[in-house]
Amino acid sequence: MSALVEVAKKTLGTLCEGRKYCLAIPGRLGGEYDISNIKTIALNELISFSGNLARQIKDLPPGAKVKLNVAK
Repeated sequence: MSALVEVAKKTLGTLCEGRKYCLAIPGRLGGEYDISNIKTIALNELISFSGNLARQIKDLPPGAKVKLNVAK
């Protein structure tokens, strides 16, 4: 993972305070751990999204189809 962070720094730049690198498509949903799937996001948005996603998929078995409800 640290190698991917280094690539993200070179590709996306150093993060401003309060921002984090993240997978645009989460690994749990099949997102790849590759620079093409890395974006930056505000930490509070990342925490909110992660919690919301966890609630929506918590009881699904591996390989289940997922329909996400995303609200701003």
